[in-house]
Amino acid sequence: MKTSLIALLVSLCLLAGTASAEFGIGASVGYVTLEDSAEDLEFEGTDTGYKVFANWMFNDYIGIEGGFVDFGAPDDDIEDLLSEIDANGWNAYLVGNIPLGDYFDIFAKVGAIGWEADTSIEGELIGTDDGTDLAVSAGLRLNLGDHFGIRGELDWYDVSEADTAWMAGVGIEFRF
Repeated sequence: MKTSLIALLVSLCLLAGTASAEFGIGASVGYVTLEDSAEDLEFEGTDTGYKVFANWMFNDYIGIEGGFVDFGAPDDDIEDLLSEIDANGWNAYLVGNIPLGDYFDIFAKVGAIGWEADTSIEGELIGTDDGTDLAVSAGLRLNLGDHFGIRGELDWYDVSEADTAWMAGVGIEFRF
């Protein structure tokens, strides 16, 4: 799945090369929440996660983005046992952007995430799972010149194996 997402992103970037196109790379760090309930057991864990990304804006309003996200390892005490979910994934998005003057842009993204997760109890691996699910994001970018921006965003993942999976983060972006 990772190879397919990367191949799709690279293909779209190569097909979309126009004079007004802009390439960007960036990274962000954020607060991750994972929640899941099954058979009277409820997992509610938080951790710090990060992501790295690359995007290609065809013009000021539409583009694509792909990257890697590490959800950290949220943990929770379930029946006095430390439970942990270590998850990460590769994502690909279609991006819609609205410039708000010279300094701000708001954006929204819709796409997919191919994810993997390892579940441990008291440090012992009890299961591994993976899948591909819907990913949605919205955010605000502060443009500090033509080539640098600071962005905050909220990412929501409709992971079939979890009740809630989201990340709120802040990061930097370099545009070329």
